[in-house]
Amino acid sequence: MKKFYTVCGFPRAGNTLLTSILNQNPDIHFTGMSSLPDVFYRILLMTGESVSYFTSPCKENLYSLFKNAFESFYAHRDEKYIIERSTWITPYSFPLYGDFCPNETKVVILVRSLTDIVKSYLNVCKNSPGFHVNQEYNELDQTTLYKSELEEKVDILFKKEGWLDRTLYSIKWLIDNDHLENIRILDYDDFVSNPQKCIQSLYDFYDIPEYTHNFNEMKQVNEYGIVYTDMEYLRADLHTIRTDGISKVDHDIDLPQHIIDKCNSLEIWKGKIKSLV
Repeated sequence: MKKFYTVCGFPRAGNTLLTSILNQNPDIHFTGMSSLPDVFYRILLMTGESVSYFTSPCKENLYSLFKNAFESFYAHRDEKYIIERSTWITPYSFPLYGDFCPNETKVVILVRSLTDIVKSYLNVCKNSPGFHVNQEYNELDQTTLYKSELEEKVDILFKKEGWLDRTLYSIKWLIDNDHLENIRILDYDDFVSNPQKCIQSLYDFYDIPEYTHNFNEMKQVNEYGIVYTDMEYLRADLHTIRTDGISKVDHDIDLPQHIIDKCNSLEIWKGKIKSLV
């Protein structure tokens, strides 16, 4: 029987690199961004909109559907361990994950200095004029702006229900509701400085047998059949990695001190959630 685990967290925090490394193991399928949480959400949304459901409610049928959802969603995969890159930690999805994941739930949350995440995104903005953040900025009424272009783009990155915002409020919700027993933090800096130790710690946490990984000859994730349509929807390449080794990427971008202070103040996981390593 397959085991199902999940990796959540911030963008620009080593997701794609981790995906490439773990998929070297033939017993692991590390997914692209999973739509399974959205499947649950859409089905439950239907119960409040569907006339047929109103006229003939069938909670037991939905329970059966959800109970078998993980196995059915990955029935075509032969690997023993399915690790989803996902949004299962949101306040809406996390209870469903706990109720219907067929094995003990274990979550790794990828984090990184928010200052570094912002710089990484601003570097994408610089190199990809069509990137959605640039497009959103260009659509603003320029006569109403009083901040610098950089500051406006940072505001877009932190906008309500954007990826950064959703990850932050999900982490806060987990902390506030003490849902931390089977959750670990994997910090980007720890990961790139000692990937072997971090991967071994992840294997120990997920109770997966050891595997010897190659950290100097890696593959792009599309070589494992994982498809990202970045250029079509985001107008930027966000999932190409260096394949000849692992090192931290720093971006020489000067941020105003108030943005650095804001980023530092939002790193709410520090001292609250156990580290993977």
